[in-house]
Amino acid sequence: MTGPAGVVVDLWKVVGERKVLAIVDVETPDMLDQIMFDLPIMQKMGQHVQADVKSLRRYEDFAADVKERLGR
Repeated sequence: MTGPAGVVVDLWKVVGERKVLAIVDVETPDMLDQIMFDLPIMQKMGQHVQADVKSLRRYEDFAADVKERLGR
């Protein structure tokens, strides 16, 4: 993925499928849109590319949040 250095955290290829999973760290959803629209594959074949986007949360932060809420 092109764009600001450090955006791509990790890339995974799904075995047996035409699918790549990208873990990216962006400041805003707008930034992700801008990066995706600039990708060569999107410019050439964007109408055939499906992008499913989900927000991720570090498990450690989630566990700390749950622990704090249970202690109330």
